[in-house]
Amino acid sequence: MADPAEAISVLVVVEFVVMAAVLLVLVPFEAAAPVLPLLLFFAVVLHLYRY
Repeated sequence: MADPAEAISVLVVVEFVVMAAVLLVLVPFEAAAPVLPLLLFFAVVLHLYRY
């Protein structure tokens, strides 16, 4: 089982990925473009963490 600090870190990353994805859907791409690199990075990190 993961320790509490690791679980909280994963939850924060998941929250950022979900909120950034919602942001990309709701606002124009030009406004959401600065979030895209972090979204991609955190999505890859979550994928690697899962496996």
